[in-house]
Amino acid sequence: MGFYRIFKIGRLQLDWSLITALIERWRPETHTFHLLIGEATITLQDVQVLYGLPADGLAIELPQYMRSMTRAQYLDLLQQFTGFRPYGEAAASGGSRISVTVIRQHLAVLHPDITGETKDLHIHRYTRLALLLLFWGVLFPNTSGNLVSMRFLHHLQQLDKLPQYSWGAAVLDYLYKSMCRVWAWEWFLPLHPPLPALPPDVSPPLLPLARRWVLQRGNYRAIDAHHDLPLVRDVLDMLEATHFIWTPYSDELIAGLPDYCSID
Repeated sequence: MGFYRIFKIGRLQLDWSLITALIERWRPETHTFHLLIGEATITLQDVQVLYGLPADGLAIELPQYMRSMTRAQYLDLLQQFTGFRPYGEAAASGGSRISVTVIRQHLAVLHPDITGETKDLHIHRYTRLALLLLFWGVLFPNTSGNLVSMRFLHHLQQLDKLPQYSWGAAVLDYLYKSMCRVWAWEWFLPLHPPLPALPPDVSPPLLPLARRWVLQRGNYRAIDAHHDLPLVRDVLDMLEATHFIWTPYSDELIAGLPDYCSID
């Protein structure tokens, strides 16, 4: 499906000081960060390498008919595609969104039943619910904290069609703030935390690349600019050409991208 590698990344914490300093240098008319050494921006290649998501394919769009659906109709669709329908208070509010808590509780009950003998229908239903949690927690998080949109069910109807969509482009548009951090760590040497040797059970090139920053999570505190807005501003204001890696991804790394990252 193209989501296996992003499952391996784990949770990336935000550094609001770094993000704020970058936003201050963002120019919407060019969609680039304006720096003393030139302009730079996050690209689809960054999404491919850092997140391991496909950058080519069909656009992620919401069908017009879903915009006018009632909550009851969304719950009907949820039941049709996943065999699950919450009742009572869990189903009483949220519009087109559903609590991730009830999904997790339902998956916890289903999980022991999945074996090598499990029918495809059962596995597909479980997979759709698991993907809703992935969309909520990783790809398309929202400020609700505990609600995931059931509008994604449209794209989960045919699981074999998922690789045809440009999930990378959708995530680039939606997750700019989350990506800013790992992108800055890869490209800006003064903001680059130390990366000790990887654990013996992890082999390079460690795709998606964002995973290495999670594996070495404790080491980002070693950089002075961590959560220090004035210092990050100074670093960016005094940036020299030698401090910026214009081509951080080697040919070997690009060649190692999984086929599903591109349909070419």
